[in-house]
Parts: sequence; C-alpha cells; structure tokens
Amino acid sequence: MKRSSSFLGRMLTIAALAAVAGAAPAHAVPRIGYVYPAGGMAGSVFEIEIGGQGLDEPLGVVVTGEGVSVKIREHNKLPPAAVISDYRDTLRGLAPAMRDIAGETDLSPLSRRFKIERLLSEADLSEKKVRQIDQYTRQRNDPKRQLNSQIGETVRVRVEIAPGAVPGLRYCRLLTASGLSNPMRFVVGNLPEGNEPEPWVFDLPGYLGARPRPDGDESPIGRERTILPPATVNGRILPGEVDEFTFQAAEGDQMVIALQARYLVPYLADAVPGWFQAVISLLDPDGKEVAHADDYRFDPDPVLFFKIPRSGVYRVRVHDSIYRGREDFVYRLTVGELPFVTGLSPLGGRAGGEVDLVLAGGNLLQHELKRFKLPDSAGIIGITAAGADTVSNAVPFHVDDVPETAEREENNRLGTLNAVEVPGLVNGTIGAPGDVDFFRVEAGGGRLLTAEIFARRLGSPLDANLTVYDGDGKQIAFNDDFENPSAGLTTHHADARVSVVPPGGGLCFVRVADTQHRGGAAFTYRLKISQGTPAVALRATPSSLNAAPGGSARVTVHAVRLDGFEGDIQIELKDAPEGFKLNAATIPAGEDSATVSIGVPERETEVPVKISLRGIAKVGDRSRAEVDVVPAEDMMQAFIYRHLVPVDALLVNVRKVPERAP
Repeated sequence: MKRSSSFLGRMLTIAALAAVAGAAPAHAVPRIGYVYPAGGMAGSVFEIEIGGQGLDEPLGVVVTGEGVSVKIREHNKLPPAAVISDYRDTLRGLAPAMRDIAGETDLSPLSRRFKIERLLSEADLSEKKVRQIDQYTRQRNDPKRQLNSQIGETVRVRVEIAPGAVPGLRYCRLLTASGLSNPMRFVVGNLPEGNEPEPWVFDLPGYLGARPRPDGDESPIGRERTILPPATVNGRILPGEVDEFTFQAAEGDQMVIALQARYLVPYLADAVPGWFQAVISLLDPDGKEVAHADDYRFDPDPVLFFKIPRSGVYRVRVHDSIYRGREDFVYRLTVGELPFVTGLSPLGGRAGGEVDLVLAGGNLLQHELKRFKLPDSAGIIGITAAGADTVSNAVPFHVDDVPETAEREENNRLGTLNAVEVPGLVNGTIGAPGDVDFFRVEAGGGRLLTAEIFARRLGSPLDANLTVYDGDGKQIAFNDDFENPSAGLTTHHADARVSVVPPGGGLCFVRVADTQHRGGAAFTYRLKISQGTPAVALRATPSSLNAAPGGSARVTVHAVRLDGFEGDIQIELKDAPEGFKLNAATIPAGEDSATVSIGVPERETEVPVKISLRGIAKVGDRSRAEVDVVPAEDMMQAFIYRHLVPVDALLVNVRKVPERAP
C-alpha cells in the first residue's frame, strides 16, 4: 500500500461466557460504536448498553485490567417491518383481554404483570417483542432521528466493579459466537456516579392499556436531575436535546465542571467535525448564564473553572454545539471542588532519572512532586496530583533517553546562541511576545539531522516553528506544523519538526519561535536534536483478531515513516505465547504497510490472548532501531479523514464460528 496521509492492565478479565446451544447462523464479526454509561464507580453494580452491529449471540465482555466482572442480560435487534407488523396484528387481538385486566382494580402490580405475561406467551409474544413494537414506532416517527444501522443493535450487560479496582481508563470488547469486537473506552471512577433519567422508559402494562390510571406502582422513573458534588453523571444527547442538572453550591466554592465526550468516542465517521462537540454552560440561581465552554485549550472536551459568588442552586446545561444527537453521543460530566492541574514544569525529563515537578492548578493538596521517579523507557506519560477526595486530571509529561540541558538567556540572536549536543534535548521558553531562541548544533556532515519540538502535545500554548541555518547563516530548512500520522488523537499538529542534511562539516543553527509572535512563562517547549537513527512508528490494525483453531489471524502493520527513512522493516512476534507463530514478514522499502499472518494454536483459547509485535529497521550497517508495534484502530473522521488511534492491546480470539444452520 502506498503512502497516505500505557496498557492500563496486565490481565484480562472476561465474564459470562454463556454456552452456545446447538448450531447457530454465522454472522459478521461484531462491531461496537458506543458503551453507555461509559463508566462507573469502583465498588458499584449497574447496567450498561453496548450499541453496534452484528451483535447476535453475545457470550461475554472482555475488559482490560482487573476488578470488572460482567453478565450478559439481553440482545436487542429490531426485526424487519413485516415482522413488527405481524407482532402488532397479534397484539390487536389481545386488546379486549387487556381491557379486562385493566378493569380488575384489586389486582396487585405483580399479579397484573403475571396475567399480562401469560396472555402474551399464549399468543407467542413477549415483553421484549411488545417493547420492539414501541421502539420501532418511536424511531420511525421521530423526524429528528438519524437512524444508523451501525449502532442499531444493543446488548444489555450487568457490570460489577470491585471496590479495589484501580481507577482510570479501561477498554472493553464484546465477544460473540462470531468473534471479538473492536474496543471501546470505559472509565473506572472513584466518585459517586449516576445516570441522567432516560427520556423514555417502557411501561408494559401502561402501553397495553392493562392497568387503571393512575398507578403509581408502575409509573416511569422521575426526571429529577440533581447532582450532589463531588460526583459524576453519565448522559447522552439525542437530536435537539439539552440536558440540565442542578447542584447546591456555597459562596467561595472553587468549582470545576469537566465533561468527557470525545475522550470516550474519539471519532465518528458520519458526523462533522467528527465527534460529539459538547458545550457546557453554568447558570446562577437567577437563571443568568455566568460561564460557558466548548473546549479546554486545545482539547474539544470542555472544562469550566468557576468561583461561586453567592450561595444557591446552580444549573449546568449540556448540548451539542449544533444540536445534533444520537445514541453514541455519550458523555461523563463531573462536578465538584475537584483537583485540576493546568500546568506542569518542566515538561519532561530523562528516562530512568528523577525530577522535581512544579504543578499549577486549583484545589490541589500538593503543588510540588519532589524527586519524582521517571520510567526507564521513552514516551509520553500522564502525571496526576492529589486533591482532598480524589486525584486530579492527568497531564502529559515527555520522557526521553538522550542527555538534557536547559536554555540559557540571552540567546535571541546568532551571536548569543546556546550549544546543544547531538543527540540532545533542551528545555526552553519563549518568554515574551516576539522572543526567539537560537541554538548551535555541531552535527556530523553528510547525515540527516532532525530537530523536533514537543510543546502543544504537552499542553503548552506555544505554536512553534523551526528554522535551520547553515554555518554561514543561510536558511536551509523551515517547518511550522508537522503532521504526524502516528499521533492518532491529534487533529491540530502544531509542533514543528524539520529534517535536513547539514552542508560541509555539519555546523548549523536552529531557531525556535512562536508562529503567532506570542510568548510568556507558559510558552515552554522541549527541543530534541538527533541524527542518523531510523525514524519510524509502527501501528497494528485491527486490535481485535479472530481465527479458527489451527488457522491464522491477519493483521495489517502500518509504518509511519519519518525523516526520509525508506528501508525495509522486519516484523517479529515478541515473546510469543505458546502455539502462536509468525513467519518471516517484512514491510518492503518505500511501502507504508504490510498484512501479515499469525499462526494460532490447534485448540480454542478460553479467553482472547494478548500478543505483541515489534519491527526491526536498519539504515545500512550503521544504525538499527527496534520499534514496538502499537495496537491501533483505523478510524474515520467526518466522512474523509482517517486516523490510526492507539488502543490498549492486540488480542487474538481463537474460536470456531458455528456453522450456518441448513
């Protein structure tokens, strides 16, 4: 194919692997589009709805990490119109009997339901079939409803999260008789949680006209939407809907109102801008809007910080920016005097070392982390801080394995520049509007030199550009925004990167500036200089593989080539589990992907098995790089853009698919 544009748990838990009785029709591999609610509190029991396509015969749910168990409740797939019509015709014949039941005013709710269910059963109907009649009618008669077969089926699942389950991001996959689905994000929280009241609750006796009115015992749930901070509420937005919640606050409270939406479902293929663009607003006790947000800095998910001016009942409103909505427009709204980190200094450190961190933000119990131990491997990690009742949001922190130094002022012209080793990394700041920083680099001649900025992806407001000059001060390279396809969740690539072969002996100068000529103490960055190392990122899609016993699973390995590297990349199976093997596989020179086959054991696996791949890239005989292959999902944004979005693990499900019944 030609060029186109931390695993949070080491264990896998799987629950409710129901027995498959007899032969069943073979179906396409399941595909899920949302999980609602998209999380829950540790120590709680609740139900979730998984929406998608091809969800027949659900067997269980695979969840990364420990402490989450599930049980399948029900699969719901609306029958065709002709079947619904047959259900409706049969139901009409029961109308007189239902009216008779309604006339028995002395029946208890339980006895009434028993009589209803017996009548339905004798007519080859059930509560589920009657509910499907109502669901079908509501969907077809709603002019605002965007019907989408890709999320037209649902599976109800009972979830139990152990009290000691580690809070944070998990991924869940639905396992059916036909295979293992793609993953969806799921959050284990540590605050009290609830769900918004559903706009529609099916009432069987009421729908059938089989009970007197009013009947408080069978009435739908209330619509009260009160939050007792600190707490999280799960909701979803349907077409034109505006959700509203109230909470009591006292004068002086430092409230944080944070919403996760795009975080839960990163990309929607058939929506513009390609995700649920949530908007939140805060109304005071008089109903006046006092705060509003539709993002947080460069993150589409909004956050509000608000100091309560006077005690009273405040209201939070949630809606889509252009009032779209659908079942997969799910969100998690957290309200309270929550710890929230807004900045971190420095932005990174050297792998295996220690660093003193200074944290900025609100409601924090700690503003410093002394001698913070860094991991031994390079990458971007999340740093959190403690609050009174919970930990803060995670902010990105860059860990690298090259020597580091700090920028020294004055260095805003060629005559006062700083020297940087190769390879090396410098921590700097564009300290004032119009400021620029110069660095001297003694690179080897005849080899590719790369200068890269880490700023925006670490939360810095810097919109960096890089300019490289030769030893005579002549410009030889420039970059403003470098689009890096390996950053699957980034849609605004504001960090610059340049690659150039320095002329002569290799002396050159690198200038860092802000494209919008802004600056200040927050405009920090990390500039990395490297030379001669093969630069490539590897992604494997899909992240859920299915294979019959003794067969093979096919996975596509994508190579995101950087800095002109065009060589072969050998793919290997890393620490292969017993029974798994990978024959020689290579992404040929100049190609951006290759599909490889992974041989699987002769027997079915009890649970999906995690496997790992790595790539070996070489530049002649001088340089070799071992690169881990990151599991990912190939997602489409807004009908056109494609992203390789990293996920938790590459899992292989080895299971015989039931043959189609004759």
